[in-house]
Amino acid sequence: MQNAERALSMIKSELPESPTVLDVGGRSTGKQDRSYRKLMPFAGDYWVADINEGANVTHIMTEEYVLPFEEGSIDLIISGQTLEHVKNPFRLVSEMRRVLKDNALMILIAPSGGRNHDEVDCWRFMRDSFKAISEECGLTVVKDWVYTGPSGRRDNQWDDHTAILRKP
Repeated sequence: MQNAERALSMIKSELPESPTVLDVGGRSTGKQDRSYRKLMPFAGDYWVADINEGANVTHIMTEEYVLPFEEGSIDLIISGQTLEHVKNPFRLVSEMRRVLKDNALMILIAPSGGRNHDEVDCWRFMRDSFKAISEECGLTVVKDWVYTGPSGRRDNQWDDHTAILRKP
């Protein structure tokens, strides 16, 4: 949540009033709300797309890499703690780019460290990961960091990697 808050504070002034926000993979599991909705009271429509059903999922992805939205229809995409569970993150980020409006922003958060933590757990996103994904998917890196904890060392078990990307 801290990385999402930090990213939002950096870009909030660039967002339109009442933006349409898409949270990719923000499905609630049990009592844990994995969405970022509470950080965005300013959002107009806030949609959660996921491959699985869940209490807060508004749009089910009928295929692994297909978001059920029109091309260029979303003002902001946020996806946290999801890409490490996707077999082909390049393909999913390309699909996110498709539904993003021109000049709009995307926030991606994924671990660069940590233990295996789900049935499908494929990736850790190191320092250059989001640069490579953005180049491959036709996005521009606005800001990119790996959380290092309060000590300045990589002492957090997940070492979350966060990137703010823009669709040209």
